[in-house]
Amino acid sequence: MILFDAGLPGDKYWEALLHTLKNLRYSPADISAIILSHHHIDHCGLVNRLVTTYSIPVYAHPKAIPRLKRNEEVLWKRVSFFKELYDQFDCQREGEKQIKHLTESIENNKDLAIQTDIKPLNLLQTDPFEIIHLPGHSSDQIGLWEQESGTLLGGDVLIEHISSNAFVEPNEMGKRQPSLLENIDTLRSLSSLPIKTVFSGHGTAISNPQPLIQKRLQRIEQKGKRILEVIESGAATGREIAQAYYKKTYETQFSLVMSEIIGQLDYLEHQGIIKKKLVDGVWYFSLC
Repeated sequence: MILFDAGLPGDKYWEALLHTLKNLRYSPADISAIILSHHHIDHCGLVNRLVTTYSIPVYAHPKAIPRLKRNEEVLWKRVSFFKELYDQFDCQREGEKQIKHLTESIENNKDLAIQTDIKPLNLLQTDPFEIIHLPGHSSDQIGLWEQESGTLLGGDVLIEHISSNAFVEPNEMGKRQPSLLENIDTLRSLSSLPIKTVFSGHGTAISNPQPLIQKRLQRIEQKGKRILEVIESGAATGREIAQAYYKKTYETQFSLVMSEIIGQLDYLEHQGIIKKKLVDGVWYFSLC
């Protein structure tokens, strides 16, 4: 039996896993492998507890491994990336607070590092499922696709009750990953598959997911049009655009908001609808 993702850490989630396995007439000892859809903590939180007691191999996309292992060199490069990013997008006070949080988390979250070897996915036999790359929400996100039944184990690629954020992150070269562009490409690729059911990382299973996929794509376009209106009204920097669009949410959910805004600005620039100019280290955006 393969376990796809391993939830949040903590006794509450451990008991939920044991309860679910028992209802299916399994136990943790029956797990032959763990596949992680991506590196976020809510998908790998029980791995250490499982591998400490049971000899279970763990598999993930190669891009996920440094983050799952909490490689300090990678984490410090990430801090530098976001420091420059938030400066260029004029984020000032909120950006400084987020950089402080990222810096402190390197030490505070050491215990979240996966304490076992993580193997590349190509070493695992997953028949009848096919491993497919689903970048966007995270560049290392993968899913398991079974064409005969039309079943997709999708991680966070599609969630019924909420849009899945396309998080801004650096790539292996330290450059900004075009996360929203990747997410759009992923959703479009899923729209061409004969998917009947998506088992999501959050919420209920999604039957007949194609209308929801189109809804998510349409929502991206709608946000883009609203951001164009914000720019036309005079907002020019990333901070100004984010504050005009999200109001107080800019402060309360800063990193999520800036991922949304930066992703949208990348997408609009990619389409040739807006342009940007660097002035004293800050990007200023305007309509083409």
